[in-house]
Amino acid sequence: MKVLFLGNSHTFYNDMPQIFANICKEKGKDVEVAMQAHPGVTYGWHYSQLVELRFALMHGGFDYIVMQQAAHSPCPSKEETLADAEKIIALARKFGVTPIQTMPWAEKRDPAHQKGMYDIYNTLSEKFGVKLTVAGNVFEDVFYNHPEIDMYWRDGEHASPYGSYAIAMAAYAAIFGESVKGLAPNSYNTYPVSDEAWAEVQSAFAASAKEPENEELKTAAWAKYQENVKAVCDKEEEKFSLDPKKAEILQELVDRYALNK
Repeated sequence: MKVLFLGNSHTFYNDMPQIFANICKEKGKDVEVAMQAHPGVTYGWHYSQLVELRFALMHGGFDYIVMQQAAHSPCPSKEETLADAEKIIALARKFGVTPIQTMPWAEKRDPAHQKGMYDIYNTLSEKFGVKLTVAGNVFEDVFYNHPEIDMYWRDGEHASPYGSYAIAMAAYAAIFGESVKGLAPNSYNTYPVSDEAWAEVQSAFAASAKEPENEELKTAAWAKYQENVKAVCDKEEEKFSLDPKKAEILQELVDRYALNK
């Protein structure tokens, strides 16, 4: 089986597609993954890059495409999301590829945003007959009921190693319809940042926010981000062991929402 992950930084953080592949291997599934993901891009952007997407779907031999829309502010409207998703879904099905839609998660600072996400993606699922993952459902449950598990990276938007583990398990459950209980508590952490380094980033962006028209401050802020936030390029170094009890809670939640167990 081959699975293509299509999305943005919420897809590639912590090498989430590889966490999914590791889960499949642990479960005895022979699965190959590939990814088309770029920072901050939408379904509309992906469809505009039709050469890349068309080639992958037509010639890649994929069985599934797991889709992730840009979902945090500013994010595409419901109408835009549905219109652009319809094009990608139709293209995938034309080449025999089954689409799976990731249910996004709200920003840590705005948990009420999850309600709007449910509206958009439940509508998408019903209108186009696409199965949803339960990633957003798990994030929401953890936020309210398990505050000891931090699902978010430093910025409160991208996933932490725990969040990416849950996202990958949700994709597995959506595709295979099987329980994820008993999995090894293994994840990845591709963007480790020290408290000091993150404080420098926050300070730079705070200065830029005070003078939004100042392009030099804006450029300096992003330069500081790129200087302090760098992806790990070592397979062993990016490995991250989760707390077994916290991992077990996430497994139970994925089963509950995906399989009604």
